[in-house]
Amino acid sequence: MTATKRDISQVLDKDEADSTQTVPKKVQNTKENQNPDSEDDNEEDEDEDEEEHTHKGKKVSSNTASYDIHVARETAELFQSNIFKLQIDELVQQVQVNDKHILKVEKFLHRLYDLIQQVPDWEQHSITDVLAYFKDKSVAIPFVDPKPAPASTNYKFNYLAPDVSLIGSFALKTGIYQPQGSSIDVLLTMPKEMFEKKDFLNLRCLHKRSVYLAYLTHHLSELLLKEGLGDLLAVEYAYFHDNPMIPILKIKCREDAPRSHELNFYKTKFSINLIVGFPYKIFESKKLLPNRNCIRIAQEDPEVPLPLTSLYNFSVLSTSTFEPYLKFLYKCKKQTESFREASILGRLWLQQRGFSSKISQSGGLGGFGNFEFTTLMAVLLNGGGENGNKILLHGFSSYQLFKGVIKYLATMDLCTEGHLQFHSDITYTSAVSKYMPEGFQTPTIFDKSTKINILSQLSVNAYNMLKMYARETLAMLNNVVQDQFANIFLTNISKSDQLKFDLCYDLKFPRNGSIESDLLSKFTAAERIKYITVENFIVHKVISVLKYALNDRISNLEVELIGHRSTFPITKRRPHAATPGHQFNFESIRVKLLINQEEAEKLITKGPKHSDSPSHEAVLFKGFWGPKSSLRRFKDGSITHCCLWTSSSSEPVISSIIPFAIHRHISENLVIDNNITKMFQSLLPLPNIAASSKTSVLNLSSFYTLKKSFDDLYKVIFQMKLPLSVKSILPVDTAFRYTSLTQPVPFAYSDPKFFQNIILEFETSQKWPDEITSLEKAKTAFLLKIEEQLSAEHGSKYKSFFTRDESIPYNLDVTTLNVLTPEGYGFKFRILTERDEVLYLRAISNARNDIKPALENTFLQFTSNYLASIRHTRTIENISHSYQFYSPVVRLFKKWLDCHLLMGHLKDELVELIAMKPFTDHYPYSMPGSVENGFLKILKFLSQWNWKDDPLILDLVKPDSAYEDQMEVSIGGSEIDSSTMKKLSEKLTLVQYKSIQSNFRNLRKNDPNGLHLQFFVASKNDPSGILYSSGIPLAIATRLTALAKVAVNLIQTHGLSKQTINLLFAPGLKDYDFVIRLKIPNKLKVSSGIITETEFKNLANADAPTEFPADLDRLSEKMDPTFHLVKYLNMKYKNSMIFSSHRYIGVNGNNEGSENVVTGLIKPMFKKQMKFKVNMDCDAKPLDAETVVLNKESIYHEIAAFSNELIGKFEIQ
Repeated sequence: MTATKRDISQVLDKDEADSTQTVPKKVQNTKENQNPDSEDDNEEDEDEDEEEHTHKGKKVSSNTASYDIHVARETAELFQSNIFKLQIDELVQQVQVNDKHILKVEKFLHRLYDLIQQVPDWEQHSITDVLAYFKDKSVAIPFVDPKPAPASTNYKFNYLAPDVSLIGSFALKTGIYQPQGSSIDVLLTMPKEMFEKKDFLNLRCLHKRSVYLAYLTHHLSELLLKEGLGDLLAVEYAYFHDNPMIPILKIKCREDAPRSHELNFYKTKFSINLIVGFPYKIFESKKLLPNRNCIRIAQEDPEVPLPLTSLYNFSVLSTSTFEPYLKFLYKCKKQTESFREASILGRLWLQQRGFSSKISQSGGLGGFGNFEFTTLMAVLLNGGGENGNKILLHGFSSYQLFKGVIKYLATMDLCTEGHLQFHSDITYTSAVSKYMPEGFQTPTIFDKSTKINILSQLSVNAYNMLKMYARETLAMLNNVVQDQFANIFLTNISKSDQLKFDLCYDLKFPRNGSIESDLLSKFTAAERIKYITVENFIVHKVISVLKYALNDRISNLEVELIGHRSTFPITKRRPHAATPGHQFNFESIRVKLLINQEEAEKLITKGPKHSDSPSHEAVLFKGFWGPKSSLRRFKDGSITHCCLWTSSSSEPVISSIIPFAIHRHISENLVIDNNITKMFQSLLPLPNIAASSKTSVLNLSSFYTLKKSFDDLYKVIFQMKLPLSVKSILPVDTAFRYTSLTQPVPFAYSDPKFFQNIILEFETSQKWPDEITSLEKAKTAFLLKIEEQLSAEHGSKYKSFFTRDESIPYNLDVTTLNVLTPEGYGFKFRILTERDEVLYLRAISNARNDIKPALENTFLQFTSNYLASIRHTRTIENISHSYQFYSPVVRLFKKWLDCHLLMGHLKDELVELIAMKPFTDHYPYSMPGSVENGFLKILKFLSQWNWKDDPLILDLVKPDSAYEDQMEVSIGGSEIDSSTMKKLSEKLTLVQYKSIQSNFRNLRKNDPNGLHLQFFVASKNDPSGILYSSGIPLAIATRLTALAKVAVNLIQTHGLSKQTINLLFAPGLKDYDFVIRLKIPNKLKVSSGIITETEFKNLANADAPTEFPADLDRLSEKMDPTFHLVKYLNMKYKNSMIFSSHRYIGVNGNNEGSENVVTGLIKPMFKKQMKFKVNMDCDAKPLDAETVVLNKESIYHEIAAFSNELIGKFEIQ
């Protein structure tokens, strides 16, 4: 038989190409910014009608606010889509395949075609002859398991010249440049004469194809050697899309091949896939439907139906339909101008999320790649609605096409509630695509022409992940405030499992092979025909067990086979794991989970209710959980089957459930590794409270205890008779926001955050003094009055004393009242009046120009300590309940900062806002569902944040996707309910967002390099963006960024392990000019409220203080003097040096909390020689008549004198 060679233009029959429908003129003229969500082509006319209706003065039936939002949103979407179009054009241009590379590889393809023609035909042979023929050859036959047995194989094998054609994205010209390389698919269609009518049964056609491929490989290898191409090319077997039933031949250039060879295409990074396919309609399609069995096996009970072989049926049918689908897509591409660009966008979107066309039944996120995306887009261009209405129009832009497909994936259920059906036969022009409200419990896009479910390789689990990412992307596309282009197309979220998923567990197989034997024994003949490979069977088993065990504790999961191979030498029949001793094609199993924060830490797994006659669900529940299952009565009186778990501070409840379920249902010998989570959670300091080690990291009981103590004091003060009535008592410190590094513990007065700041406000009065100093004295008088009544009426319970507050520059008259409660907590009261802000602003307006900047900084500090801190505390406390992992994540982040001696330079509010970034603006990742996930996302953000050019703008609102869905439906509708309106009003509007950006640009005009202010962190509470970030030295800001980059690079290079995690939290002291190691007289760890490692963790430390000293002056004996030392040194040497230390000595000051370090960094300009000036304001020594240098020795001696009693060692680097 003579082979034929065709390209894409020849694949389409001339008659069909001529009969391709012309795109209607109306559709061609569709505006570029037309919204794909609209189903009405006359949207513009409707808008005009509505506008006219309004001008006539008639009463509008819809809510006015709803209409305003509709108009504003349409305007913003129009602007957003136009910006997106420009970004898309640039992106598509950047990912174009190099034309020179195409010419280079096409030259080789022509030579390859000529070589294929030279392969001789092979007459029919029995299986015995075939095996004998290949026995002494260097090529193995890649038979599918089980391979044909000579005794029972009656059909013949032969080789006839194939029909050769290009398929795939290279033929369709929708491919893009891939840094890791891409493949070109060449289809070799076996002649019809080689098949019999029943060859679709019992793997017969697959075995024929395997022999066909092996014969081709053998002769092609010899021809390559004969042509002198053996040193140029590498040939190996592979599985097409990882499907073990479709072996292919992969050809690529060797890395060490001669560069001068004319056919060397190594630099193009292309590889050639020779795919052996079946002729179209060679088998009767209806006999290979997904609900049929085509592999017969012997059964003990003949009345029991055989398992369905949907995966096998798909593998047979799909390899006979490459050309029909190419014609189908080519027709849509010709009709739709933006089809190619939209398919490129879809490919990028899928790749960045880890999706591909690879089979997902063997783990990973396969089953939905570029082919499936473009096919779905083509289907929606021909209908897709429940009535066959078109979802997409041919005149849509690439942005609209992409958004339309994403919206369809996000909002339509193609698995449980319905499926999509279409016709791929391009001659059947009257057929429309239609959504059918009938689900098959498997993802389904059914082609009625070929009888193929396009999504056969997409598992239910992978489909759920796809749907989740589609929802998130739709939310990003609907975000008219922030630019989400990079998050959608440019950020690869699959690089790190710890960033993409909340928890990861490794299931490791011991080397003795006992587990493999046990699992192989469960892999029966019925399981084999259903799953084809044992790897598919194991993945399905693990997913099924974990989904039942974890249920609503997780939102999604992915199972990956580590070490899984899909390529193998032509001398082997199938791939094997790289590590010797493994019987399977993988080395270990990695389970990756996305957590449902609301349910994850619940201690009870509820099952069905108990009844006298056990229900099927109850039997299943008891059978699954075995001895763990028990009956419990709940408050509502119901008796329910359930399992009880225990919580722990070092690992989540899920880490107890997974080992139990896996050992019971998979194998008892499997080793389950989740040490990373344990190590991260163990880094959080445990409070010195009984049973703290048995308390979940999400437990906030210690914070609630402090709040209860405050509430009692609150009532006492409110009942006092004072000259002015108390209007409000507002807490403004970290414990009330659940963000303090150390949890509140009674009598832990060594903790730097023991005294929590409280702001006291009185009723409005005109009698407050009109001068700042007098006003502060009046405030002090009120505090004295409160202290007197507290001592007189509650002196046996409460203790109090006064201190001076130096947090506001140039105002040293601020007095605070410190109150110690009988429960063992401390609160620091200061007063705010309505006159404060007026007097500060008046002082600025009346000041000379030379001192105005200093007074403006004073006002900034006042605002951040009083007015803004109230809003900040209220906001963080309110939304942190919705982000349950925010509290432990921000506490771990603070520990990391303090380990690196940065916490003393950064305000708690600034740290908390930065830590909020992965929660309120988590795209393209999911919201953090574990401590390590949230912490690593913060480091990732800091490492990439170019604070010189980019502001951090936070939308501090609770997570609520429900109203976003409602908005999607409501746009153009009649009304929006009040709750949705409220949530919309809380979110940042486009105007507010642009205003904040304008503030940032104005700031950078005066400070383009960020020398004076680095971090611009803004929100609705603080549009200025500078309240909490002013006053940070440039060296500290750059060090924070550098440390984050080093940390991320360390993790990417070496992964997460005990060693790398320890390095993350190890301070780099060698970077400083000098280091002073201090010895603190007292051990402060226990008195800081932190449990020691040597104690029993279920008991509180007996050495912990249980009362306050009778003499309150002795409180300072148990406080770290380093803070005041560093504060003094920074004030004295502020022009030339920067001093740092650990702020939390109980956490980072060795095992006893008795050591600290003070580091010094000399500013760059003082490290070199300087010209002498009168106002240098530093200790300098002369070198000659004009130049001086910093007198380091003198300064070091001064520092040593200041801290003489504390110094243990003075190290000069």
